[in-house]
Amino acid sequence: MSKTILCVDDEIDILELLVDELEDEGFQTLQALGYKEALDVLAKNKVDCVISDIKMPDGSGVELAKEIVKTNKIPVYLITGFNDYSLEELKSIGVTSLFMKPFDFTDVVSSIKSSLEA
Repeated sequence: MSKTILCVDDEIDILELLVDELEDEGFQTLQALGYKEALDVLAKNKVDCVISDIKMPDGSGVELAKEIVKTNKIPVYLITGFNDYSLEELKSIGVTSLFMKPFDFTDVVSSIKSSLEA
């Protein structure tokens, strides 16, 4: 059975790239254009993993990760163009990993696959 990944980013171009790459690898995807929409999608769907931008206008990916880890034991990956947080800080709140833009899709997919197989 295919795993479902929620992709969250307020930049539609990056969101579409993430979705295309993950679907090419056989994953089901759901999309959200920001924090509030992501919470709505999570409330209505079973999701196996989340990958989210950190900086979004309606709430951060860090806030989203904190909400997710309260109720779900699923991997959460964050992407950012700025190094506002250390990986240690993010891991302490339950984030699985951090990818810096521009990121290599091969690394993202490989990391997601390994955490979902664990």
